[in-house]
Amino acid sequence: MDMGQLGTSHKRASLNELESVHLNQELRDELCAQKQDLGIQEIVILSTCNRSEIYYISDDLDQTKTNIINWVADKKGLQAFDLEPLYVFRKEDEAVKHLFSVASGIESMVLGENEILTQVKDGYAAYQEAGHTGPYFNKVFQMATAVGKRVRTETDISRGAYSVSSIAIEAIREIMLDYFGRKILVVGLGVMGRRALKKLMALGHPSLTIINRTDSKAETFAKEERIFSLPYSKLAESAHEYDIILTAVSSREHLLNPDHFSSDNSKTELVIDLGLPRNANPAINSDKLNLISVDGLKAIAEKNVASRKECVEEVLGIIADEMTKLSQWVEGKKRGAPSSTGK
Repeated sequence: MDMGQLGTSHKRASLNELESVHLNQELRDELCAQKQDLGIQEIVILSTCNRSEIYYISDDLDQTKTNIINWVADKKGLQAFDLEPLYVFRKEDEAVKHLFSVASGIESMVLGENEILTQVKDGYAAYQEAGHTGPYFNKVFQMATAVGKRVRTETDISRGAYSVSSIAIEAIREIMLDYFGRKILVVGLGVMGRRALKKLMALGHPSLTIINRTDSKAETFAKEERIFSLPYSKLAESAHEYDIILTAVSSREHLLNPDHFSSDNSKTELVIDLGLPRNANPAINSDKLNLISVDGLKAIAEKNVASRKECVEEVLGIIADEMTKLSQWVEGKKRGAPSSTGK
């Protein structure tokens, strides 16, 4: 029984390609329900705005990799040979090292960002609660979270680091110098939506509105933070009333389409789409409306990271140290002896 990792990210795939392998919640649930048929014993799927990765335990890593690719291709209506070049396949120590690197923030588009650590921690917790993990993955993912915390405590990798959501706010400030006098709509109260709102509120922005699929959550958040909220059902008819829109939700279909901004009185000049799949139809981009997706934020993300790049070797040293501890734990389990590095 070994650990494998199959996935892709912004480092390997374009946004279009990421969308082609992205698994929505329904497909993630279906894959987990069929895991035994695919040769999977334990599984965790990490899905973010620029990453789609499947971590699994199997007796035959290579055959299971093929099974997963065929399964995804079938569900997506694609050919397996079209998907294979998009994926990176890692196994055993290489898979563990990659997970620890992801949790540490050194695989992120924004080097050292903190959002990914929350996503790893919460993602694992959901699969553990659903019964899709066992003793080995429980240990590995708990260690990954601990590695991420240790890296951020013992190195400067996250000092002054942006997150994807804060990069989005930086883009707003750079593109629209008069953004402070504009009406801003944020769609989604997930990690990125909340952080974007918090950043805007910290800047003292006077006109913020939140829309969320669950209206009660938007209403509660708006009341607590003293901003405005709108029902989710009002998004299509109200979108054109906002100068700037930031979206960060999981949706099968585009939430924003050209017809939403077709009227002569449409005020919208900038849409920043942090969703995967994309929340905004690319066709809304025009001479009057600037659409920026996640991959369009890379240039801003690359600024001011030189000092943090110097920390990468230090981070890799911590990862190597923690991998040694994991190996000692595994050997202890094989011998049936207690280990000082885990229970």
